[in-house]
Amino acid sequence: MHPVELARLLHNLIRLGTVAEIDHAAARVRVTTGELLTDWLPWLESRAGQTRTWNPPTEGEQVLLLAPGGELAGAVVLGAINSNAHPAVSDDPNLTRWDMPDGAVIEYDHAASHLRADLPGSAAITAPAGVTITGPLHVTEGITTPADVVASGISLVNHKTTGVKSGSDTSGPPQ
Repeated sequence: MHPVELARLLHNLIRLGTVAEIDHAAARVRVTTGELLTDWLPWLESRAGQTRTWNPPTEGEQVLLLAPGGELAGAVVLGAINSNAHPAVSDDPNLTRWDMPDGAVIEYDHAASHLRADLPGSAAITAPAGVTITGPLHVTEGITTPADVVASGISLVNHKTTGVKSGSDTSGPPQ
């Protein structure tokens, strides 16, 4: 192999680049590295077997190209690398944090054992078998539900009260 060709292959083994284009349907990106724009390349996901994740890179994100054999056409995009354009979202070693483009923030502080979610929109939990909350529940804005609420075996919709009298007297406890 010619020394110039060998130098090119070695130079291409590992390169820094920036995501230029994304094809979400094909799960591929094109990356600029130096003056070069790559072909469509796959990116590394956290999981891609029976357990799968989806967290695509974004345009402008700095990444690493790993090209086995030095051929960029067969490279894989490894991300992500903080940059001046996209700095780290925290410097707290106790946090795992996700910042979303719409302003949502989800973080877990493992030192304080505290999960926090700040959402600009809504949230939903779908659990056909039910949801169990152990510990106090604090609601500051009220609860609205089309279903009955049962507390300590007493239905909010269908309870009856004892000792009902007319006038300004107070009824007895619900049954």
